[in-house]
Amino acid sequence: MKSNYTRTIHFLCEDKSLRHPLVEQIERQMGIEIPYLEPAELMLALQRNKHRILMIDHHSYSQLHSQVRNLPLANKVFETIIINVARRLTTDEILSFGHLKGLFYEQDTIEDIAKGCCEIINGENWLPRKIMAQLLYHYRTVVESQSTPATVNLTTREIHILRSLMTGASNSQIAEEQFISEFTVKSHLYQIFKKLCVKNRVQATAWAKQHLLS
Repeated sequence: MKSNYTRTIHFLCEDKSLRHPLVEQIERQMGIEIPYLEPAELMLALQRNKHRILMIDHHSYSQLHSQVRNLPLANKVFETIIINVARRLTTDEILSFGHLKGLFYEQDTIEDIAKGCCEIINGENWLPRKIMAQLLYHYRTVVESQSTPATVNLTTREIHILRSLMTGASNSQIAEEQFISEFTVKSHLYQIFKKLCVKNRVQATAWAKQHLLS
């Protein structure tokens, strides 16, 4: 029974018959085995052991995520460690990793990765400061948007502009889509911010994502 409560790291990959050089280095440095797990085995892993931490190579994340779409990695049962990250990630990308416990860049040393993984096994988080700052900013925005009443008297035009904000459109792009001037867009945005009790586009977008249907 004890093994059911032991936190272990498993490497999620497309083909577990292929060894991953970086994972092998992490195993040697930590002095533990990191079993390989394929997407098809993920549901079985969910049933058998609810304390597995999934390690994922960021280079293969998109392909893996498409294979486990019916079992989202956002499932809180699975904690995740992302390795081999080559660039700065957007907040949406970070959130897609689900219960993210650790993130390591390509330039991180094996010693630092192994140390971080040991801390994660012991229940700690190991995230870069920039990632923590992004998440903190996101959740602050969510909290602020939740304090806004869901029932707001928005015009049809304002709703269309909010939907454009959700896609990341600029003022000029919104003006082109709505066949209005940029000055008019700014005027509409001012009214939207006022009605939603928000201060900027990010907060307005967060409100729209929560309250407007796609």
